[in-house]
Amino acid sequence: MSEIKRFHAVETVNTGYMASPSSCGLGQAVYHRYTKSQPIARRLPAWALGTFTVIDKMVIKVYRAEGDDLPVIYSNDYSESGSEVLEACGKLGCRPFHLVTVSGACWDQSMSPWPSEPVVTKNDHFTGKGPEYLSWFLETVVPYAQEQLGADHPVSYISGYSMAGLFALWSMYETDVFSGCVCVSGSLWFPGFEEFALRSDMKRMPESMYLSLGDRESKVKNPALQKTEGVFRTLNEHYKESGIHSIFELNPGNHFKDMPLRVAKGYQWILQRTEDEDD
Repeated sequence: MSEIKRFHAVETVNTGYMASPSSCGLGQAVYHRYTKSQPIARRLPAWALGTFTVIDKMVIKVYRAEGDDLPVIYSNDYSESGSEVLEACGKLGCRPFHLVTVSGACWDQSMSPWPSEPVVTKNDHFTGKGPEYLSWFLETVVPYAQEQLGADHPVSYISGYSMAGLFALWSMYETDVFSGCVCVSGSLWFPGFEEFALRSDMKRMPESMYLSLGDRESKVKNPALQKTEGVFRTLNEHYKESGIHSIFELNPGNHFKDMPLRVAKGYQWILQRTEDEDD
């Protein structure tokens, strides 16, 4: 793999503005305000140069790697973090891959698979728009990314952190597009999800599943969140018993510690599985 070196990447700058929950909805509100593209210096793998577009007011960013027939990892981001994740991947020595990030979704609404009452705070808005968002993702993001990458149905994975981790794992039960999943600190405490995952079949047999959580994430006062680690362990064992190459990794820290590194570790593991199967 190309050595890590300093270069100028074109990246979108997020000003941090978020729309109010009442205005959220696919294609109805700008959830992040972005400035025009501008060059910034970062230490990144030499193959990680991102370009972006805005479709239905969602920001889609494609990081094209150098090489042929490379896998693609799709990630829904609360705040676009592709550069940080790729930097961590470079330090870990990940094999090259294309990364596609999508940001700007109304988080609780779009990432929740079905409606639920608030769980974490009274401001939770779990309206269950996941099916609508997944349809848009498959009909818009995936074809756009394949066109930009010049790839026809490449090996693809879906990943996510927090609510997007829940969405990524749930998506495996709803579509056969993805060969595997990286669920990092996923909100698997979501009401009804454990039962759903245990009784339902995925649309295809995944090549691999990576699940990880911080070792402090279940050590909280909220009774629902206290169950999170147990849900991860139960589902990991369920997947392994089903013949899926699945792993559960416990990382040090709470929900907000070392996000790019945790995600990169998931990418490294699932990409190594792909490389082993190719050999």
